[in-house]
Amino acid sequence: MATTPPPPPPPSAPQPKLPLTMTHQTQPTWGVGLVVQDLPLHWVLFFEHAGEKKFVKAKATVLEPVKLEPDALAALQARATGRKPKAAPKPSANLRPKARVAVKKTSAPRFATFAAQVALFEKLFAGGFTGEAFTNEERGVIAEGKDGYKEAAIALAQKELSAAAFASATPDELFKSAQRVLAATNIVFPIEGPIPFRQLEGEDRAKAMAALKDLLHGTGDYAERVERFGGALNLKDSKGAGKKVTWPLATVFGALFDPKQHTCVKPTAFAGQAVTLGLAVEKTEPLTAAGYKKFLEVATRTHALLKEAGHQPRDLVDVYSFIWRTHAEKPAIVAP
Repeated sequence: MATTPPPPPPPSAPQPKLPLTMTHQTQPTWGVGLVVQDLPLHWVLFFEHAGEKKFVKAKATVLEPVKLEPDALAALQARATGRKPKAAPKPSANLRPKARVAVKKTSAPRFATFAAQVALFEKLFAGGFTGEAFTNEERGVIAEGKDGYKEAAIALAQKELSAAAFASATPDELFKSAQRVLAATNIVFPIEGPIPFRQLEGEDRAKAMAALKDLLHGTGDYAERVERFGGALNLKDSKGAGKKVTWPLATVFGALFDPKQHTCVKPTAFAGQAVTLGLAVEKTEPLTAAGYKKFLEVATRTHALLKEAGHQPRDLVDVYSFIWRTHAEKPAIVAP
């Protein structure tokens, strides 16, 4: 008598096809993460500014997929493959003490002196702000596309968000221009800027464009206009819940439109810079006029010290790059 064959095993859950890029919803400063290992129960991601991190797939609800342009994806893949493998974690009994030590060190200066920070910058970018390395990685040249980068983004902002453009273009046309400016650099991470910003509709979109006009072409205290602009953006997350407007999103348009006067703010890096300069600025500063003035002082003081050190940043966008890149490299803290 023929036996009935056993039923086939149930199909396994679909696995992501590499490359897969994601952002961490509660750690936006990590940047975009690339899946470098797709294990049965875990993902290992390489983040732009935080290195490798391991996640349990079933619990990785904080990860949100994001799509990168081909050039940006290729650059992230190159960085990921060029890194040494991350050391295996120590037994869990040793993890808690290390975590407590890390918390205690958050207020310590990244650099013992400003001169040490400049030395790292010179190591990263031979020739300083006008050298080939800085031009290729940060500033760019006046052109369209990837070779233009921040320089092209400045030109784009000054053209498409000019007073003349606001006087002649429709709100929808201006909104598309704002989206192009926002996407022209990676200053604002996708999950905190381009993704929720493009979802603005109807009255929310019109309100945002009116506030952007006030930010760039209004009168009165600029810091107060930054606060009003942040308050006018009614962002929502993927579930439709209200989403906090971050410092980078609130400040990037002004920084690109008038880089001689205004700065873009990365609160964690700028707060770290403040410690090096002896200023009292917290990364948790609320998005207010007073908070912007504190961060602006960090940028302008850094600008002055860079000139004293023999460097010539073109504007506060270059200063932003100096602060961001030197802090993103996570050099060892050297005691004074």
